[in-house]
Amino acid sequence: MFEATLNEIPLLRDSIAVISELIDEAELHVKAGGLKMLAADRAVVAVVDFFLSKDVFSEYIYDSDSRFGINMEKFLQVLKRAKDDDILKIKLEEGKLNLILSGSQHTRKFAIPLIDVSREETPPLDKLSFPASLKINAGILNNGIEDAELVADSIVFTVRKDQLMMKAESDSSSAQLELPSGTESLKIIDIGEPVRARYSLDYLKKMIKARKLSDEATISMATDYPMKLGFSLPGKMQMDFILAPRVEE
Repeated sequence: MFEATLNEIPLLRDSIAVISELIDEAELHVKAGGLKMLAADRAVVAVVDFFLSKDVFSEYIYDSDSRFGINMEKFLQVLKRAKDDDILKIKLEEGKLNLILSGSQHTRKFAIPLIDVSREETPPLDKLSFPASLKINAGILNNGIEDAELVADSIVFTVRKDQLMMKAESDSSSAQLELPSGTESLKIIDIGEPVRARYSLDYLKKMIKARKLSDEATISMATDYPMKLGFSLPGKMQMDFILAPRVEE
């Protein structure tokens, strides 16, 4: 059995909106501590690791771990119908997910069918090791991504003890963002030797939309290694992306 009541609908709606950019179908796991999702996109280039704490809900009725498959776009379509001050009740029943939106003057009810989700093999995230990690202003990170998109379809991140550099190049053009460490915009948390890796801008453009949830992003990476890009609302939500590097020829 699982039932939950949520007053902070924008938090769930904005989270699912970002996830649905990459994942079309996924399993949501109902845990004692909240809702969790771990899913890879169909190309297995990116993985989304999402957690929504039970503390976000005004009511969270749970008796045992369970999971259910859902079409993320259908879920998002219902959430988009909600007003920010509506109250959402979620109830898991056999074969469907009931969503009830209660406003000041009316109540609307939706039922979304549960689906069997093919489970793509996801990388063992606990096995990943990142020698470099940093915290960066999400708006500035978005600027670097948008600048790079003007000239290329991939971007190179280079992290040193005192600097982050984001650079994209084509045959005739280039775009580069340099950000010194130790400012409010960038804090190098941990690094030994400099690290460098290239990543797809198409994926990063989708992931950086999570800046709507958090003003700060955490990046963990290594040379020619997957990147971990995280957005957090302490005590409420954690959204991490794992992005495979673009292999340079």
